[in-house]
Amino acid sequence: MKFVRFWPLLILFMAILFGLCCYTVKNYEVVIITQFGKPVRTVQDAGLHFKLPGIIEQINRFDRRVDVFETAPTQLLLGDKKPIIISCFVAWTVDTPLAFFQSVGDVQNAVQKISDMVNSRLSIVLGDYTDEDIINTEPDKVKLSEIEAHMVKVTNQQARERYGIHILKVGVQRLAYPLAVVEAVYDRMKSERRKEADKIKAEGAEVAGRLIAKADKEAREIKAEADKQALVLAGEGEREAMRIYTEAYGQDPEFYEFLQSLDTYSEILGKETTLILSSESELFKFLGLNRDKENQ
Repeated sequence: MKFVRFWPLLILFMAILFGLCCYTVKNYEVVIITQFGKPVRTVQDAGLHFKLPGIIEQINRFDRRVDVFETAPTQLLLGDKKPIIISCFVAWTVDTPLAFFQSVGDVQNAVQKISDMVNSRLSIVLGDYTDEDIINTEPDKVKLSEIEAHMVKVTNQQARERYGIHILKVGVQRLAYPLAVVEAVYDRMKSERRKEADKIKAEGAEVAGRLIAKADKEAREIKAEADKQALVLAGEGEREAMRIYTEAYGQDPEFYEFLQSLDTYSEILGKETTLILSSESELFKFLGLNRDKENQ
C-alpha cells in the first residue's frame, strides 16, 4: 500500500528527470553541450537527443543561418588623405561552432568583434584608393566592387582563424563626405563633366567637318559630271540641229533662209527695240520692204 501511495510521485519524478535529460535540435541549429562549463560534444543532427540532467550538462544553442548586420558609420582616410564616412553591411554565419563558442560565446559579442575587424581592415584597404575610385562620373572608374571583394578575402580568413566565423559578404552600405570636402568633390565632378562635354563637342565638330568635306567633294563631282553631260548633250543637240538645218536647206533653200531670218528677228527685236537699218538690208528681205520698193 505504501508503494502504491508513492507511485504517482515516482512517475512525476521520472517525467521531470526525462525532461531534464532530453532536448531537441532544429535543422538550422548547432548545439554545444558543456559539462560544468567545459565543452564536451557538438550536436548538429536535427531531432531528439539526450544529456545528463541539470547542472551537470548544459545546452548552448547557435543559429547556423546567415546573419546580416550593418557596421556603425566611421570616418576614415583615403589614399589621397581625403576623409570619408562609410558604413558596411556584413553577411556571416557560424563556420566552426566549437571555435565560435570558445572565442566569442554569443551572437552579440560576435557582431561586435566582426564590426571592429571590418573597420580596422577597411582603414588599411582604403589607403590604396583615392577619392576618384570611390565617386566618379565614369562608372568604369569606380572601384567599390574591388574594395568589397578584397574586404571579404581578408576578413574571412581572419574571422575563420580567430572566431570560427565565415564572412560571406562585405558591402558598402553608405558613403558620405564631411562638409569640409563636399564642395571640393562637387567641383571635381563638375570639372570632369565639362571635360567630357568638351571632348564630345570636339569629336562632334571633327565628324561634322569630315561629313561637310565629303558632301562638298561629292557635290563638286556631281556638278562636274552634270556639266560634262550638259556639254555632251549640247554638242549632240547642235550636231543634230546642223543636220536638220542642212537637210532643210537642201530641200528648200529659200524656206531655210526664211526660218533663219525669223530666228534672227526673235534675237534682235524685243518689245522696246529700235533699229535703224537701210531698206536695202538683207535683214528685211522677207518682210516685204524691198518688194514694195520694186513695185513702186
